[in-house]
Amino acid sequence: SGLEVDHPQRMPNPELIDTEGQPFAMRVDTEGSLRLIYFGFTSCPDICPVHLSQLSDVLDRPGMPPNIRVLFVTVDPETDTPEVIRAFLDQFNAEFVGLTGTKKKLVEVQRQFSALVASPAIDQNGELQDIGHDGRVFAFAPDGLGRTQYPHPTRQTTWMRDLPILATLR
Repeated sequence: SGLEVDHPQRMPNPELIDTEGQPFAMRVDTEGSLRLIYFGFTSCPDICPVHLSQLSDVLDRPGMPPNIRVLFVTVDPETDTPEVIRAFLDQFNAEFVGLTGTKKKLVEVQRQFSALVASPAIDQNGELQDIGHDGRVFAFAPDGLGRTQYPHPTRQTTWMRDLPILATLR
């Protein structure tokens, strides 16, 4: 029910830093899992909390496959330290993986996933107001192929229908 990708691509394997300060290879360190990749930031006023809350609710439902990994990649590394990311994600699900890196590396990773590259919105005083970022969740089945994308908003019924199917593709 998500946006099916015409030509599924193999999941990139960039190495970022997790919330424990350790290197994390996005594909290799989640081998065998359905990966849901989301680019966002912890002070996002709307889209990020909605997606993460929905995913947490869906993954807590009986019958959901155990091999689903949510990877949250910050687009605001200056503010989103590993500690800040972990505290933010723990509000939703302690199993969610938080990732960061240098600003340059994070732009490169967004491009590798064909995500819209996040850009800051600055007011007339030069103050950061918000960060425009891609609102899609990128789904990569256990076989490593990116088959589906989920825009904001995505209904919980869509997640509940699709995730068990995607989790079996090996």
